Amino acid sequence: MDIQFCGNAMPGNPAAGTCDEYSLSAISSLDELIDVYRKIASNHPGFRPLLSLDDLPQARYTSRHARDNLGLDDASEQDIAQLPAECFEQGEYLGYPTTKAEFAIIWRNFSALVAGSSFEDACAHGLTLDQPALQEWMDYQDNPVSLLDQPLSALLVPVEHACQALAAFPNGYFSCDLGPAQNYAVARHFAQAHGYELMGVGASYLGFLRAAPADLCVANAVAKDFCALYNTPEENRQALISAVVQAIRDRAHLWLRYVE
Repeated sequence: MDIQFCGNAMPGNPAAGTCDEYSLSAISSLDELIDVYRKIASNHPGFRPLLSLDDLPQARYTSRHARDNLGLDDASEQDIAQLPAECFEQGEYLGYPTTKAEFAIIWRNFSALVAGSSFEDACAHGLTLDQPALQEWMDYQDNPVSLLDQPLSALLVPVEHACQALAAFPNGYFSCDLGPAQNYAVARHFAQAHGYELMGVGASYLGFLRAAPADLCVANAVAKDFCALYNTPEENRQALISAVVQAIRDRAHLWLRYVE
C-alpha cells in the first residue's frame, strides 16, 4: 500500500484546499486500509480522517454543487477581515475557500445546517433499496475493497467527532438522495446507537467502522435501522433483516447507500 502526504494544495482536493490530505493507493484489503486509517488518526490528534470511497470524481462534483447550493462557503465581512493574505488577489477576496484558514467558515455554516437534523428525518426522506441495489450492497459488504475508487483521499479534518468530518466533503446534492444534513444525522445516529464511526464518503455510499466486529445483538439492531432508513414494507422486513444480519455480523465495517 502506498501512502503519500499531499498537503492541501493538490488539484482535486475534495475539501477544496481547506484540509490537508493523504493519498492512499494499492490497497489490497480492508484490514490494511483500517490499519492506515487508525495510524493517520493517531498521528494527527485533534483531527478526524475522512476517506473518499466510491467514484471520487462524481463525489467531488456533487460535493461542490452541494456546498454552493447550501451556502456552506458563504463568508461574512467579519470572516473576510480575519483571513490571511493568501486568500486575496490584488486586495480582493477570492470569494471561495481555498485555504485551511477558511475551514472555520465552512464548519460554522455546516454546524448551523445540521443543527436540527435527525435520523427520523433521514428515514422520512423516502429512500428505498430495490433488489439490484440490495445485491450491490451485499456484494460490497462481502468484498469491501471493490467499493473503493483508488487512489483514495484521506482528508485531515479538524473536528472532534467523526460524523462532523462531513463538513469538509459534504455530499448528497440530488433531491432524491439524502443531503448533507441527513447524511450527518445518519452518521451521528449509527455512532451513538451502534458504535459505528464514520470513516468515509463517496458518490453513493457512507462508510463506517466499529472498534469490534458486530455481534448478533448489534447486527439485529442495525438491521432494524436499515429497514427504517430504506422504508422497507412490513411484508419484506424479516427477509431484509436476515440478509443484513448475515452481511454485517462478525464484521467491523458497514457501507450505507445514501442515493436512490
